[in-house]
Amino acid sequence: MVPTQDPMRVLLVRPRQQDDEFIAGLVGKPVELYHCPVMEIVPLAEQLQVEAIKSSIHNFDRYQIAIFISRTAAYLGLDWLKSAWHVVPKGVRFYAVGKSTAWVLQQNHIPVETPLNTYDSEGLLNLPSLQNVTGKEVLIFAGKGGRRLLEDTLEQRGASVHRCDLYERCVTAKYALNIQALLSNDEVDVVVAHSGELLLCLFAVVAAEYHQKLLSLPLLVPGKRVAELAVEQGFRKLIIANSALPSDMVSAILEWYSDNG
Repeated sequence: MVPTQDPMRVLLVRPRQQDDEFIAGLVGKPVELYHCPVMEIVPLAEQLQVEAIKSSIHNFDRYQIAIFISRTAAYLGLDWLKSAWHVVPKGVRFYAVGKSTAWVLQQNHIPVETPLNTYDSEGLLNLPSLQNVTGKEVLIFAGKGGRRLLEDTLEQRGASVHRCDLYERCVTAKYALNIQALLSNDEVDVVVAHSGELLLCLFAVVAAEYHQKLLSLPLLVPGKRVAELAVEQGFRKLIIANSALPSDMVSAILEWYSDNG
């Protein structure tokens, strides 16, 4: 009789989100998933913030380029657009930083361009169609804060760039004790972090005496940029998926499990 592998015990720290395809991809697999978010995503709701969003949405037909930074930006941005426009205005060219963000747009039958190789802002900026943007009006759907590389570079190339902040990311310690208990009892085989920001949040909410335990665990990340940030944090056992696309992340962790379980 062939021995069976023990279930892979996975600590997922990203926020809960609509239609989490990564979690769905692990259903039916030999996985014990601990979903302990260290960050919450909160839609902007203050009056001035909502008025700013409405202004961007109602003037959407003035833009030639619309860029979506994340899945959350895509979900929220499309909800706003659908509430104001029965038909998406023609003449707007849609872009998504990553494959998983593009998937949200594609599910709504919106043609979208994504980076050819690296799924990040640098990859998007390398697209031929974004090289000559002089005189173009660009709207970026995003969350508060974050990198300004897209805005700064497109402005340097002659575009007029506007940002539509839709949500903010907040550190949460709700699950800190849960995570620490799992680490204390050696109940985690691999940690999954979809961004460098999540890694910073993880170390912020978990007590310092557990940091070395975290750093000793294998870490699944989506691509080289987050991997580099993880190495800076002190991680040495990295599982690098091709992108943040759920299928890529699931394939990477299952392949690692098959080789190491």
